[in-house]
Amino acid sequence: MLFNSGDFFFFFLVVYVLYVSIPHRAQNILLLAASYFFYGYWDWRFLILIFISTVVDYFSGISIKSARDSLNQTLAKRWLILSLMVNLGILGFFKYFNFFADSFSSFMSLFGWEVSITTLNIILPVGISFYTFQTMSYSIDVFRGHTKPTKHFADFALFVSFFPQLMAGPIERFKKLFPQIQNKRSITYNHLTEGGWLILWGVFKKVFIADNMSPYTFWSVYSLESPNAGDLYVGCIAFVFQMYCDFSGYSDMARGLASLLGFKLSINFNLPYFTTNPSKFWQKWHITLGYWLRDYCYGPLAKAIKNKHNKKLALIITFALAGLWHGADLRFIFWGIAWSIAVSTHIICQPLLSIIKKEGGKFKNLLGILGWIYTMHFWIFTGIIFVSANLTNVWEAYTILFTDFTYSDNTFKDFLTVIYFGWPLIFVQFAQYLSKDLDIIRKWPIPVKFSFYIILLFLLLVSGAEGGAEFIYFQF
Repeated sequence: MLFNSGDFFFFFLVVYVLYVSIPHRAQNILLLAASYFFYGYWDWRFLILIFISTVVDYFSGISIKSARDSLNQTLAKRWLILSLMVNLGILGFFKYFNFFADSFSSFMSLFGWEVSITTLNIILPVGISFYTFQTMSYSIDVFRGHTKPTKHFADFALFVSFFPQLMAGPIERFKKLFPQIQNKRSITYNHLTEGGWLILWGVFKKVFIADNMSPYTFWSVYSLESPNAGDLYVGCIAFVFQMYCDFSGYSDMARGLASLLGFKLSINFNLPYFTTNPSKFWQKWHITLGYWLRDYCYGPLAKAIKNKHNKKLALIITFALAGLWHGADLRFIFWGIAWSIAVSTHIICQPLLSIIKKEGGKFKNLLGILGWIYTMHFWIFTGIIFVSANLTNVWEAYTILFTDFTYSDNTFKDFLTVIYFGWPLIFVQFAQYLSKDLDIIRKWPIPVKFSFYIILLFLLLVSGAEGGAEFIYFQF
């Protein structure tokens, strides 16, 4: 049941009419039931997995707190280990079993040992990477003493399964989302206007921009006979638009739906395509995952590695894990490592860059432009690793891009098509960037903003892609 589908519209309409008609405690029960129905609509078997994670982390949180109060750190650690083993075990089996089985067989064959491990036809539960990280952070935070556990099972189950952000984030922390579940919520005019705008803009980014970019993206072009560098480069630009609008479109819809219900979810994207270095890019792209990896992977690793290069090694490992989180394939690991090298290089060069910015006069503006070009092209070219079927395709694509230097009769026409579908994003994001306000559109004068809303609706009706394509990040 996609957010941009008729089924979801009627589902949410029924839930919302009931929601605004009942008291707070009943609202939470309704949202829990709706969340389980929403998730089970994909496959009822998925409910078993999310319920297991919920039960294990609910009791782990209570038991960790009890053990800490009794000064029994060993018992607290055992409960934390249980939580991590169950969650990572479920995630590892359903997402990574075949990858590790194939990798182990390939590794053993290097020594002349033929090992045959039967791979399984495993369905990847939608959203498992997101809710697993969300519920694990709860157990870890209780163990660290950063949050107190709850004894209200239904409310905790809603924290894990809240349907607006269940499938693809934002990955919320317990301290941010749970108080909103427990406290009485009032739906204000601001909730309604913010929610309406975010839903409209999210649907527009998904249906008008992302889905219409699909025929022009790198992989669609690469699949043609005799692809050339010009068409591939335009395809890379189209993929940059598609990936951002698909994922941030979902995040906007999630935030908008939550706002209509009286909740406030975290911002997951903050103009990443305006950043001028790789470090800032990852502070503004998929923000909640970045914070999760910083707090639960990078920080502990940097402390655990006992040498002068601990931060660099921790960064490489963290980005490799970030790549693996996106998919069970070596190309995702290489993608993560490539970004770790880019970020590490920027950190190493930071003292020199700071001097240039301070003493460089007008040159510092040029430095910013060059930094933006470098960052965006690094994103574009590593996107090839991200979207290709295998590493062989990656090598072939790079060979064409950097040695061919030809284009076709369709190159310029396809580029104009990409710009046509992408101009609303460029327009809105420039307005947000120049005003330093992500909410600037809602602050425009009423005639101006409603005229813009009508234009978006018109473009959706006239040129919106049909068919309700699934969100790209559902496969992660």
